[in-house]
Amino acid sequence: MALTVGEPFPAGVEFSYIAYTPESSDIKACGIPGPLKFDEEFKGKKVVIVSIPGAFTPTCTVNHIPPFVEKFSELKAKGVDALVVLSANDPFVQSAFGKANGVTDPAIYFATDPAASFSKSIGFSVDLPPAFGTRTGRYAIIVDDGIVKYAKIESGSGVDVSGVDAVLAAL
Repeated sequence: MALTVGEPFPAGVEFSYIAYTPESSDIKACGIPGPLKFDEEFKGKKVVIVSIPGAFTPTCTVNHIPPFVEKFSELKAKGVDALVVLSANDPFVQSAFGKANGVTDPAIYFATDPAASFSKSIGFSVDLPPAFGTRTGRYAIIVDDGIVKYAKIESGSGVDVSGVDAVLAAL
């Protein structure tokens, strides 16, 4: 199923994440993974999903995610209620990635797409060398009250259509 702008976001999508708490703020604190049920958590909200092939990788860590964190207030000013940073990494890695990026805002979720299954289902996964396997692609999606408003995947290794400036322009 491909995502189509103007059509509903797929029903029943569930990611996994570890909610940030002050008690688990240390990067070595694990926390407990829980479900992030998109339909329930984001009903009636405007959400940006930004996906990366892997946490703690050069492009994702330097060029892609920090600008989203730095400009989250600009996203909120354009009506965004939540930001979901998605990758195929496990929820413990994603949680540590959020902490490494200094994120404490509960409206920013560092979630995992287990086995890149959601990304595969929408045609937004990438097959990397055997050491890495199938991963979530580098993409951005805007969902407003359950309707897809923007959905773009990078065609190369850069950060253009999935970067924060492209998302801000699309809002």
